[in-house]
Amino acid sequence: MPQQQEHRHERPIMTKILNATAALALLIGCSGETSGAAAPEEALSETQTAARTGPALWKVADDDTTIYLFGTVHMLPDDFQWQSATVDKAFEAADTVVFEVMGTDDARVTQPVIRELGFSPNLPPLSARVSPDKKEELASAIKDAGVPVAALDAMETWLATMTLSTARIVKLGYGIDSGVEANLKARATASRKRIEGLETVREQLGFFDTLPEDEQRKLLEASLDDMEKIEALIGSTVKDWASGDVEKVAAALDDDINSSPMLAKRLLSDRNANWADWVEKRLISTPGTVFIAVGTGHLAGDQSLQAKLKVKGIEAARLN
Repeated sequence: MPQQQEHRHERPIMTKILNATAALALLIGCSGETSGAAAPEEALSETQTAARTGPALWKVADDDTTIYLFGTVHMLPDDFQWQSATVDKAFEAADTVVFEVMGTDDARVTQPVIRELGFSPNLPPLSARVSPDKKEELASAIKDAGVPVAALDAMETWLATMTLSTARIVKLGYGIDSGVEANLKARATASRKRIEGLETVREQLGFFDTLPEDEQRKLLEASLDDMEKIEALIGSTVKDWASGDVEKVAAALDDDINSSPMLAKRLLSDRNANWADWVEKRLISTPGTVFIAVGTGHLAGDQSLQAKLKVKGIEAARLN
């Protein structure tokens, strides 16, 4: 009976976790005929940048292929207004929409992977995986999350961290169903656009699962440090994203990932390099218009997807 009770708590949380990404939850989860759609305005000059409105959007293109790069926020409050004319035009012009990962809304895909990667037998209690001065903070976070201690104790440290962080964000009124991906996926499906993913569920969760245990524990303790100030941090970060202030988004991201440079490399730098390869190949191989929507953290900072493309000689022009 206790085991069954844990599963009932676990499953709805797991779906939210997979679409979010721990402390990086907000930042860093058939084709229609649209050739007649209007194209967004051309790249802004330096004198026009002060007039930017809405979330940031970039464009890379060659003679027969256009690829838009749009940074998303995975979890948002209900009815949060983020759409802009520039982004809408780019989206409507696309025949293909590409997300970070596909299948996150299908339990038949996600549950076996989470079970395999996120749980291990004979783990020490979660309270034994933090330093003595963090035990009180951990107990408070567990109580706030409302997740059974036994369920958390059975999770590997990375998954327990994601569970606690995501539960806190959900309690603040942010949800996956209100996030950008959910909106774009519904619109793409209704418009019969082709939908693709850059990664599999296993690949995405594998970035966490292969972290050494000491790195996972650093991430857990860092997330506990953020619990009390997370509401203010999230509010300001979403505001910066919605206004297109990429520099402030990058600064917030740096604060989050400094606790685990190895995770930053795996979760951001390495993945952005892989995605730059994907963009380069797509430009060469397949004519058409593509709208890529990934966590906005991937499009901010000196390890961004645009920076990786620039190394390849591919310039990403900002449109808004």
